[in-house]
Amino acid sequence: MSVVKIHTPKVKLASLLRTPGGRPVVEALAAADKGLGGLRDDCLAELRQTLERAEASVVSINGLFDAAQVSELYEFISASIGGATTCGLEAIDTCLISLADLLDTLKTLQRWDANAVAVHLRAFRLLLHTEAACDAAGTEAILSGLRKVAAHYARNKATG
Repeated sequence: MSVVKIHTPKVKLASLLRTPGGRPVVEALAAADKGLGGLRDDCLAELRQTLERAEASVVSINGLFDAAQVSELYEFISASIGGATTCGLEAIDTCLISLADLLDTLKTLQRWDANAVAVHLRAFRLLLHTEAACDAAGTEAILSGLRKVAAHYARNKATG
């Protein structure tokens, strides 16, 4: 008669996972910050291109509401959200979110307000400069102004 032997192999991965090692968390975070910091210049260049494309799109709208063009601008701005935060430029993403909200409101109301959009685009441009210079006070002043514009349109949308 034959004897059945059960053999369980030692899994190397399981023992490696239980073994401490690697970089300490503090070092890993510092290395990640350094790596993201290296992307900051590329991120700023891409954000400048985003701003230029948005400005060109607003000029093409030419002061009249056009649902297709507003939707296209909304999609473009919405797609740009998130990249700035990855590079430590959260205020720029806040501006882009506010602009996307404004465009959505304008689309819902079926009207165009060139001044409100221009305020956001000027704020975007200023934030590129203040974020590049790490000017916290200037950044907060700009975001405060955008909050006022957004609150104005939120009231209009609610009553409107």
